[in-house]
Formats: sequence, C-alpha cells, structure tokens
Amino acid sequence: MINHTQNQYSPFRSFLKKFLKQRVAVISLGVVFFIILFGILGPYFAPYDPGRPVTEQYAAKGIDIENVTSSRVGLTGLLSDGTTVEQLPRLFFESENQRVAAARISSEGMMVSAYRQGTTTISIKAGEIGTVVKADVSSTEEEAPFVSYILIDPIAAPVNVRDQFQLEPKVFISDGTILETREDIDRFIEQYKDEDKKDDGFGKSAAEVETGLQFASSDETIVSVNENGLVEVKGEGEAFIKVSIDNVSTIHPISTAPVLEPILTAIIPDDTIIHLTDIYKHQTPSSLHWFGTDHQNRDILSRIIVGTKQTLLIGFLSVAIGAFVGTILGLLAGYYGRWVDSLLTRFTDILLAFPGILLAIAVIALLGAGLINIIVAVAVFTIPIFIRIVRASTLSLKEKTYVEAAKSIGVKDHIIIMRHIFPGTLSVMMVYLTMRVGTAILIGAALSFLGLGGDITAPEWGAMLSSAKDNSRNLFHPTFFPGLAIVITVLSFNLLGDGLRDALDPKLKE
Repeated sequence: MINHTQNQYSPFRSFLKKFLKQRVAVISLGVVFFIILFGILGPYFAPYDPGRPVTEQYAAKGIDIENVTSSRVGLTGLLSDGTTVEQLPRLFFESENQRVAAARISSEGMMVSAYRQGTTTISIKAGEIGTVVKADVSSTEEEAPFVSYILIDPIAAPVNVRDQFQLEPKVFISDGTILETREDIDRFIEQYKDEDKKDDGFGKSAAEVETGLQFASSDETIVSVNENGLVEVKGEGEAFIKVSIDNVSTIHPISTAPVLEPILTAIIPDDTIIHLTDIYKHQTPSSLHWFGTDHQNRDILSRIIVGTKQTLLIGFLSVAIGAFVGTILGLLAGYYGRWVDSLLTRFTDILLAFPGILLAIAVIALLGAGLINIIVAVAVFTIPIFIRIVRASTLSLKEKTYVEAAKSIGVKDHIIIMRHIFPGTLSVMMVYLTMRVGTAILIGAALSFLGLGGDITAPEWGAMLSSAKDNSRNLFHPTFFPGLAIVITVLSFNLLGDGLRDALDPKLKE
C-alpha cells in the first residue's frame, strides 16, 4: 500500500516555508509580538507611575533625592613645600547663580547641590587663594573653557636679599589644558575675555575674563614684583606674592629665613566641571531614567510602555472597523455590480479624493476630539481602501466555475458570498490589515500631535510628542524616544505586511 500523505500539498505549510525564508519579516513579527506584549502587560513593566512626577515616587523606591541632585567634589590643598593635604582650613563658597546650584562644605571637601537647569560658576576661597569650578545642571549649552586654578612650583631653599628670580605660573583650564608660558596665558585670555559678555540676569558668563595675569606683593619693603612676574628680594623677613586671574589666585611665600610651617598655596579640585541633574523636570537619560523625564517630570520610558496599549488600540480597532465595513461593502459592490457597484465605487472615489490626514481631521471636526472619535476617524479613512481591494477580488472570484455552479443549483447569494467568495479575499485582506495597522497608528499619532485626541496628559505617543514640542525646545529626548517608538512600530507592521504579501503570493515559487 502506497502512503501518499508525504506528497499531499498543504497551503499552510507552503505559506510557512515562504514566510520563514524572509528574515526581515520574521524579525518584524517578533518585534510586533513584543510590542503587543507591552501593550497588554505595560503597567506591570513600567518602572514608574506614568501619570505622576518621579520625585513623588522616589521615597517609595528608596531613592535619596539628595544623592541624585548633589555631587561631592574632593578638594586637595597644595602646601608651600610641595606636599598636599586633604584637611583644608575653613573654606568660603560663592555661587554666581544660586538659583541653579550652590555649594557647602562636606567631609570630602565640597558638596554641590542643584536647584534648577542651567550653569553657574562656583568660587572656592581660603584667604587669598581662589579656585573656580563650574556646575552644569542638565544643560545642553556649550560653555567656553575657563581658568580653574593656578599653581607655582615651590622654592626649595630660603632666598637672600637682592636675589631676583622669575615666577612661572601654570594656569589650569577647565578642559584639561595647562598653560605654562606667558604667551599661551595671554593668548587664552585675549580669546575669551570678550566672549559672551551678554548678561543673562543672573551673573556674568563663566568664559568672561576681565583681567589678565596679575602679580601683587603682600609687603613691598620685603619683596617686590613687576607685571611680568620678576621678583626682587629687598629686605629681611617673610612675604608672599599673589598671582591671580580674576577670582582665581594662588600665593607664593618668600622668606629670607627657613620656614618652619608650610602654608596653603592653592586649592585643587578633583573635577573642574560638575555635572548635576535637575530632578524637577527634563531629566536627561540616565541609569535612573533610561529615557529621561518630560516637562512634568514624568518618566518617559514608563509613559511609552503604558502608552503602547492606547496606541495599539487606535491602530487595531480602527483597522478592524474599517476592514469590517469595507469588506462588506466591497463584497456587495463586486458581487451585485450595476447600480450597487456604481454607487459604492463613487462613494469610494470621493473618500479617496481626500488625503488621509485631512479626511480624519474632517471627521474629528464633525464628531469632536476624543479617543473614540479618533478611532472612528481613522476607520473612515480605512474603509475605502478595503472596499477597493475586496471589490477587485470579488469581481475576479465570482467568475470562477465553482461560483457559477453554486448559482446554477440555487444557492442563495449570501451563502455564496460568505462561503465561496469571502475566503478567497482573506489572503489579500491579511496583507492590507497588517500594513494598515501601521498607517492607522501613524494617523492616530498625528491627530493626537495636533491636539485632536482625548486627554492630552494621557501617555499616548502622539500626545507625548505634542507636549514635548511645546515644552522642550532645546532637548532631544522628550521627542526622540516617543518618535522612535512610533517609527519602530509602524515600520515593523509594514515590513510584516510585505512579508505576508510575498508569502501569500501564489506566483512566488519556494
């Protein structure tokens, strides 16, 4: 007995083989699956409540706000004998703009706390010694480099009266550059002293340098110094030379006798630019918030995950309604022809004469804004497409022999349509269903972006883009990540539709 089961043709097996050969379509199917999974289980995946500011949720998650908004900066003291110390005398901190950030003493040296977005310079002073650092709080502006601190190599032995020597200060710039010659220092000061002199209402720019390198003696009867840093010892005793550029300064002690106790000559910070986070809005992407936060300080990742459900709801429901109505009308137009076909075809032509987004806006204008009305608007935009493709398939299928045979034996029209013609249109409908979901999501997001959706505070991707557009002109993440979610979703559905079309094409050989 011959077994013919292995040679039997299976349409599903043939379709599966064709589909699995298309790697892009298979990957797109996997992406679509995960998107749908997020849509169903989104609230369980979201790390934060998408409707509340994250600062209200930090305590419940055991996050100390001070650790997020503050940064400890180590300060090292350089003594006159070349050694360093960690324990510094009483320091004085002055922030140029205390609305942005302020500093206070800490066990490590200095604690800088952020209050709002922006930049400010912080002066660290101990007597005649001054060092400058910058606090950058979630700012996207590029600041010019600035002088942070100055060092001078210590003198190894006591000096004698009438000795002369040249001071060679080293100027440390915030970008890591070290200026060791007077020519380099003067060139840097000339380059930046006139830059960005416009007052922003909170103080001068960090790059603005008002004076050049200056030298001053604490006691001219013991030590004198000229404008080029040439020192002359005039008498017995001890004095110091102060070298400064605006608020940045160091001192250089000079003594004709051995110095028993070295003194502090400079303050060296671990970081010249301290990057901080403004936790009250527009937090940049970080380990705490992967996609950052929006203008109301809500977690963008959580809103995208939870908003997947509403976005997919618009896509699936609108396409389902449009496909259902369009399929019925397309079957009727193709099967009955004559005045029914003429009437429905003219109706389809009228709807297709309008661009999709304008047709959807017209429907919203009639029905009003809201999630349900968006679904209806996108469904109306979808109906004529399905009328046209189903009608074309029906015109071809009703001429088949098996349909003619069913008519000849008296089978009723609705049975012929549902049993013999409708199944033949399914393959084409599946392809367009998949591809129209992506288009529907795009149209729905566009309507929400234009403010024609429902609740503008809801975590819907189009509404998120609209809010970000109005509240984050200089930030990329509030618009980038919702936009990326729309692109990936629409692209995945379109690529999946292309794969289904190729797999269901009977002309395409395995």
